[in-house]
Amino acid sequence: MSTYMENIYNNNENNNFQSTYDSIINELINLENLTPDKSRATFLESIFKQLCTVTNSSAAFIFELFNKNIYELKFKYLKNGYHLSDTLPDIFSAETIPDWHSRLSKRQIIIETDIKDSPTAMTDENNKLLNAGINSVIAFPISYAGNLLGYIRLDAPSFPISPFHLMLMRTIGMHLGSIWQNIDKDFLLMQRQDIINENKSELEKEKQFLDVLCRDYTSVYYVDLEKNTLELLKLDRIANAANFIPVENPKPLDYTETIKIYAEKYIASESIDFFKKTMDIQNLKDELKNKERLVFRYRSVPNLLRQQYFETVIVRISLTVSDYKLLLGFRHIDDIVAIEQKKQFELEQALAEANLKNEVISALSQIYYTIFLIDLEKDTFKEISGKSGSHRLAGKTGCASYEMNKLCNEFIVPEYKDRLLQFFDISTLAKRLENEETIATEYLTTDNNWHTARFIVRKRNEANTVTDVLYVTQIISASKRREQSWISIAEEANKANVAKTEFISQIAHDIRTPMNAIMGFTDIAATHLTEPDKVKYSLEKIKLSGNFLLELVNEVLDISKIENGQMKITPKEINICEIFDEFPPSLEQIKLGKDLDIKCFKHDILYSELFADPLRIKQIYTNILSNAIKYTPDGGSIVFEMYQQEIPGSKNIRLIAKVSDTGIGMSKEYIENMYSKFTRETDSRINKVPGYGLGLSIVKYLTDIMNGSIDVQSELGKGTTFTVTLELPYLKERSKNATETLTIEYYSKICSGMNLLIAEDNELNYEVISELLKMHGITCEHASDGSICVEMLKNSKKHTYDAILMDMQMPVMNGLYATTAIRNMNSSEAHTIPIIAMTANAFKEDIEKCLNAGMNKYLSKPVDIFKLLKVLSEFRN
Repeated sequence: MSTYMENIYNNNENNNFQSTYDSIINELINLENLTPDKSRATFLESIFKQLCTVTNSSAAFIFELFNKNIYELKFKYLKNGYHLSDTLPDIFSAETIPDWHSRLSKRQIIIETDIKDSPTAMTDENNKLLNAGINSVIAFPISYAGNLLGYIRLDAPSFPISPFHLMLMRTIGMHLGSIWQNIDKDFLLMQRQDIINENKSELEKEKQFLDVLCRDYTSVYYVDLEKNTLELLKLDRIANAANFIPVENPKPLDYTETIKIYAEKYIASESIDFFKKTMDIQNLKDELKNKERLVFRYRSVPNLLRQQYFETVIVRISLTVSDYKLLLGFRHIDDIVAIEQKKQFELEQALAEANLKNEVISALSQIYYTIFLIDLEKDTFKEISGKSGSHRLAGKTGCASYEMNKLCNEFIVPEYKDRLLQFFDISTLAKRLENEETIATEYLTTDNNWHTARFIVRKRNEANTVTDVLYVTQIISASKRREQSWISIAEEANKANVAKTEFISQIAHDIRTPMNAIMGFTDIAATHLTEPDKVKYSLEKIKLSGNFLLELVNEVLDISKIENGQMKITPKEINICEIFDEFPPSLEQIKLGKDLDIKCFKHDILYSELFADPLRIKQIYTNILSNAIKYTPDGGSIVFEMYQQEIPGSKNIRLIAKVSDTGIGMSKEYIENMYSKFTRETDSRINKVPGYGLGLSIVKYLTDIMNGSIDVQSELGKGTTFTVTLELPYLKERSKNATETLTIEYYSKICSGMNLLIAEDNELNYEVISELLKMHGITCEHASDGSICVEMLKNSKKHTYDAILMDMQMPVMNGLYATTAIRNMNSSEAHTIPIIAMTANAFKEDIEKCLNAGMNKYLSKPVDIFKLLKVLSEFRN
């Protein structure tokens, strides 16, 4: 169907339109404000009379949409002389007018100017109108809250229709939609009144014209309760009573006996007792004592036409108190029952839908603390759902802005009040929602709970301005605290990253310092080769700087092991006195040329033989002593003291070590964080001291995994004292399995005469290792990458090489691939020759890769010649 969109007036040509418009608006307002005891029919008739006048229409109709699919004629107004065709149905399905129903559901106004000439004239809607003699029509929706409630139809309007007419129609449709519930009640009352009037009229007909009464009933009887008689007036052959009451016999029947027979033979089992009790003579007298008629329903055995629902009407003929002469009529009401059952089904569906909506609201109330409907134009709120408690707005309805301000002032912490007062400002809410469907904010309440407050658009007017919103509140304390926890974790991670960045800068500086010394003293030694003292001095400084570099690398590797959970304790039988005695000479080497008084003494050693990890104990003491040396200026003193305390009733001994210095000391603030990785005291006095903030974190970790404790006492400018306490199992004597420490000379004699194949891409590294081995009588051959190493072994005579030293990172073929290639060679020697990894890759996974590739042992760079000789001795013939 076409919609009229042309020839719209830009001004109002009808001088009376404005007054008519105002009059209709006043009538709509009267409708809304009408008290329940007054009918709206008069006002509706006035509204539609004026609407027909202003559009020059012949008739106006209201069709209600119920169950979303059925339209029913509820109201009509006809101009004088207008004849309505009988072909128009009062009730019809939305499926019979699909196009209209679709457009009305979208709140469109339908305008048909000339249906006969319309290009869509063959639609079902237009055909029905043409058959009813209607050639032009306007239809517009009645809607509320986005739901179509029905529509209004104007027959034979005059054209053109101006924008003012369209505005008037929309206003009527929306206003009627907002008060539809009250109008619908009036329609129902009018229908009921019509039914009552019809029943009264029918009663008069029953009283005055028996033949008219009989026309609607299957059987009619004259009853005299005083005489207990029943006389037949009418009996259809289809009636069940015709099976035992002779139509030809005019004689009175026994009332009680006849009712008994009929009840027992033809009344449905569930209705027998009710029927007998109701039709009992004394009961009828009691019921009709103060009224003229009695009506009831029952279900019978189906008659010849399968009718089973009947209505019994009993009417008193005489109003004399002692005269109980009655007319008794029976009529089938299956069609009425069917309609009522349909209505009942629809009511049940509506109830189910309402229950579902309530369940949805109930479910939402589990998420939202409160749900309120707010009218922005009236500044009022209505509670839809809420929970008891201090945050619930007072009462069920009230002034929205007042309660919002009250909420802010009473339940929101001060730092959020100003922002929430702006958020809750009802006067600016429509503007803030102009281009949004929802806005929200978070706030903290005085009971330390976090809430989310949200406004959701519910309704906009024709100008797209928000008029109604939903306000909901949700408690988000748990998720908010998780969020804050994540933020805290992220901040800690950022701090760690910053610390690591600073650490990289520091470590880069620390690397450059000894490297500069190594390169500088190398140049000095090279230019003073004829001066032994100068060369010796330079070599000592080079070795000192190299040891510092090695210390830095080792501590970085230890931190990686700690973070990966790889650092473990490997206890064995040790002599703690021997370990302690190693420290005095080694401390002299790491003094860095400082003028320090270092004293080491032990006392009260109750048990020298202990079961512990010697490497980790050395690490703990070395790190603390190294820090003491670094941060004690020239002329200062350091004391390293070790002693034992007995633990009564235990097989453990308490080993206590104290390191005291007269250095620069530490601040209280730094002491709180001194075990954190990559941290150092910020002090201009130590900026030139090499270090990278790893030592103490390693000490703390090792002490913890050995179930020990560490205590510190320090004061700026007055030095520091560290006390490390370890509880360790003691041994009364060394077991036979404990072997004596072997010297480098011992291993040198075993390995002398060996010939090695060294795979190393760095010429300098090869030169260093070959010279060190040569000092112990071991010869070497060089392969500059893995592939050359494989070829040299393949082309050599059997037993040419006693072992292979294999670097991991090499060009062409790395150490792992070279080892795999050797082990896969078709040679028994290739399967058995010792292959020892010698690489700077020092992580656990690197060791595993080497062993999995077929290597026998693993040594890390820089090369420790003692450890290398010890490993080689294991593979000497």
